[in-house]
Parts: sequence; C-alpha cells; structure tokens
Amino acid sequence: MNIEIGKKIKTLRLQKGMTQEELAAKMNMSSQAVSKWENNVTMPDIQILPDLSVIFGVTIDELFALTDDTHLERIGNMISTEHFISEDDFNYAEQFLKEKLTDEQKKSPSLTLLAQLHIHRSDEHRELASHYAKDALLLAPDSKSNHNALRDAENGIIFDWNFSNHHKLIEYYKNFVPNHPDYWQAYVWLMNYLIADGRCIEAKEILEQLNQIQPGHLYQKYGGLICKEEGNLSQALALWEQMTDLYPEDWLAWSSRGDCMAKLCRYDEAIEYYSKGYELQPSPKYTDAFEAISHIYIIKGEYDKSIEKLHEIIELLERDWKVIEGKTVDFYKREIENLKIMLNK
Repeated sequence: MNIEIGKKIKTLRLQKGMTQEELAAKMNMSSQAVSKWENNVTMPDIQILPDLSVIFGVTIDELFALTDDTHLERIGNMISTEHFISEDDFNYAEQFLKEKLTDEQKKSPSLTLLAQLHIHRSDEHRELASHYAKDALLLAPDSKSNHNALRDAENGIIFDWNFSNHHKLIEYYKNFVPNHPDYWQAYVWLMNYLIADGRCIEAKEILEQLNQIQPGHLYQKYGGLICKEEGNLSQALALWEQMTDLYPEDWLAWSSRGDCMAKLCRYDEAIEYYSKGYELQPSPKYTDAFEAISHIYIIKGEYDKSIEKLHEIIELLERDWKVIEGKTVDFYKREIENLKIMLNK
C-alpha cells in the first residue's frame, strides 16, 4: 500500500481549507475515519473514490497515486468481497486493467482479473435473471420461455446432446495439454469434460498420462468415475474404497470419495467421508466439505442441520480466513434466512 495516500488526502484537504470534520460531513462519515486515512491506519473504500476526487477536484489516480500492484490488489478484493459492483467501480476496474495489457509484467494478472471481473458481472446478471424468471413463472407457469430463462439463469440441465456436449472445451484442452505437458491440472480439466460426455476411451488414455506425471489418489478417483460412466458401479466403488485405503492421510482422497457418494445419493456415507476429509485438512481449512454437507441436509429436508452447518462455515471463515463481511458471508447469511423460512413452513 502506498504510504503517501494519507499525506495526499491531508494536503488536498488543507489546500481546500477544510477541517477533518468538514470533509467527514461531506462524505457522510465520522471525522475519526478521515483521521485514520491521514495517519495511514486505514484506506478509503473503493466506492467513495469518485466522491473524494470530486471534492478535491482531481482524478482518482492523482488523488491516491496508487501503485499498479495496489490497484490490482484492490480490484481483486472488490471482485472477491462485493456482491454487486457499481457501474463506476466496474468501469474504473475495467479501464485500468485494459490499460495494463500493454505492460508485459502486468498483462497476465490483468487478463485474469478482467476475466474474473466479467464473470462477476455475469453472475450478477444471472442472479437478477433468475429472480425475474421466477416472478414470470408465478404469472405464467406453463410458459416454456419462462422455464428456459430460469434454466439458463441457473446454469440448469438440458438433455439435448446438441446443446449440452462439451466438444469445444475438449478440443481446447486437447491442444492445451501437449503444449503444457507438465501441468497436471490440465489433464484433470480434460478428463472432466470427456467423462461428462461419456467419451470414456479417450478419458482412460488421459488418465494414464496423468498418472505418469502426478501419481496419487486421482488415479483411483477418475478410474472409478470412468467405470461408473461405463455402467460398472461395483468396480467404481472398489476403486474409491482403494483410494482411501492407499491414501488414508490424504484429505483430498476422503473428500473425493464424499463427492462420489453424494453423486450416487448415498448421503450418509458422503457426510462421513466429507467429515473425515475436513478433519484431516490442514489449516486454513476450506469451506467445501461443510457446504456439501449443508446441501445434503437440504436435500434430506433437515433444514435445522443445514443451518447449523452454515453457521459453522461463517465461524470457519472468521477463524481461519479472517473474513467477517463481504459477499461470501452475506451469501451464507441469506441462505440461513431462507432455510429458516423453509423450517417454519
């Protein structure tokens, strides 16, 4: 963080002949907040940058003289913490990131953030689309267009193979893997799409290649998934059991077995394996296991247990990640309130 930010605010304030209290009043906040800025204790939130720049009669960049790395960090934080990004914030972030595409050192992170920024905007629109589609269905429940809109907003399933196959992504990763042969995750991405499309012969070839560069529990996991897709469930179950027998201390092996059981609707076993994976996971722990268990309880109609698990997620975020607010916490709080409504019906 640029240590001159506080000095810049103080200098501009004094040039305008304003006290901290007067600036605070214009910003509709406390004078203590302004004092913390000027003493570099805290930094103004991104949402108020336009207002400050107007008050002082300077551009945002002139006001804060942020380093490129600080801009990138702030944009990343905005994407990860804000539920809805304002038009001004979106435009600021997009413009800055596009300008950095000519800088070879900043091009890669800028492209990543641009993708994440537009995905965030897409998610915002999908949430709104889902809301409108559901309202439309209340008025016209037999409208195919309304059901299609809800499906598309929620990334729902369509059985029509012509629309649901992944041949474009498969072709992309088939070209990607040979160009990055040591990046084992690419093999996993490719296998995911091949198995989803039932292209098991090709998936087996990729699995053998993966095992050459990244031996471990993935061999049994994906071997089982291929067997399941081919209709050999008993062999799939044997491979997943072998996975945790061979790697009993690998939390990912247990979590993967939980995923496989959940997809088979063997929910009690899934909860057992998710819990075991969470227990073995080093800190800071991820929320995935608790979230999966919460989903299972919703499916089973045990809303009270789901609420308990969501509270555990919020506690975990604070304990292990120091996250106490923002869109992630807000999401779980909204889920809790929705489940309370379901519980009281």
